[in-house]
Amino acid sequence: MNIKIGIVGPSDSVQQIMSVAQEFETVEFTPFIYEDVYQVEHLILNNNKPIDQWFFSGILNYNYAIKRNLVFENQATHPPLYGSSFFGTLIEAQLDGNTVFKKISMDTIPDTKIKKALSFYQLETLEYTNFPFHDYTYIHQLADFHEKVYRDGDSDAAITSASYAYNELKKRGIPVYRITPSYLSIKLSLQLLVERAQADRFKKSQIAIIGCQVDYLLKQKDETYYTFRMKHKELDIIKNLLTLAEKINGSYVRLGDGLFFIYATRGEINNSTENYILQLSKELNDTDRFKVKFSVGFGETASQAEQHVQIGFKQTLAVHEHSIIMIDENRTITTKGGSEADIQFQTSSIGEEWEGKIKKSGVSVKMVSKLVSLAQHYNRTEFSSQDLSLWLKCSERNARRILLNLKKSKVIEQCGENQSETRGRPRKLYCFISDLD
Repeated sequence: MNIKIGIVGPSDSVQQIMSVAQEFETVEFTPFIYEDVYQVEHLILNNNKPIDQWFFSGILNYNYAIKRNLVFENQATHPPLYGSSFFGTLIEAQLDGNTVFKKISMDTIPDTKIKKALSFYQLETLEYTNFPFHDYTYIHQLADFHEKVYRDGDSDAAITSASYAYNELKKRGIPVYRITPSYLSIKLSLQLLVERAQADRFKKSQIAIIGCQVDYLLKQKDETYYTFRMKHKELDIIKNLLTLAEKINGSYVRLGDGLFFIYATRGEINNSTENYILQLSKELNDTDRFKVKFSVGFGETASQAEQHVQIGFKQTLAVHEHSIIMIDENRTITTKGGSEADIQFQTSSIGEEWEGKIKKSGVSVKMVSKLVSLAQHYNRTEFSSQDLSLWLKCSERNARRILLNLKKSKVIEQCGENQSETRGRPRKLYCFISDLD
């Protein structure tokens, strides 16, 4: 299946982009042409074709779409105007006017980008008055801005990125030139979108396994209960898991007492699926007879995904009682839990120097990485043993042991004390000696 990219912009810009797009023979491009930027919302929302990525002709319509949540940043881009685009327009203006412009007015490009470009080519003598882009509403101010600068004698010509301002300044008799993306900036931007779409498709086609582990909290006297009522409860779990499997076009497998797997693809695991699992976890855990844990593993192979599910089962649900543990192909662990923000940490190496220190402490690299992520999650640069016990759902005594070992290995250091409101010793506060993440 060909990658599909939508091209959004006014007619002349789209035509220019489509001429470059012809070089991408295996990609399908769909034009979305408008006369006014406010028509972008209608074009995108009423599109019934599948689009992998969106290419906007400029920052104006790109910003409009982002601000209105019509597209997300990871599925769209626009070509930059600084560099070859700017200098190409400047040369065009000087050839057309048969003169060398020493003073210009311009818009859209950030001041920092202009200064770097002029400095690199030793063109600091060029005087310019700029109107940097701030949001899509600025388009109505551009014509008046360029006219004022020209009438005040601070500009010999205007360079604008907006077709509206270009046409308006033409009517007012102001020498104006329109800056458009260069061939190179368009091609590089299109290559970025194609590579991003390919990576996204590959990611969505990865194996995803939703694991459900049931822990039966029974005593010997409950044998009769287990034989009958627990079997009925287990059938309820199976029914819910079958509904989940159907919802994500997955395949349900029972591996043994209390262990169930649902095989699917990563593209099927979205926010709706995660919310469904969280709600299901809450409903199933509303009993003291058993506890249910969900772990989602992603991988390039089924074997890798299964390994990641097992890693998830071994994690402590420290953030939320009904959290989901998710492990991707890089063994990055993400904890998703209800209204809580996601917590993410790595189980892999964090550098030879720090890894050596951590190994000497007797605390696992995974635990330290998790501590770093939890500290960032709660926006804490300093933490106590009480904080650690709450985060890790462990006893305060065990938390003090972890902190003491990390302090001996010079991973953390004491950085203060927190006086208790009641009688007793103040609590010691610790922080990482240097950036561990």
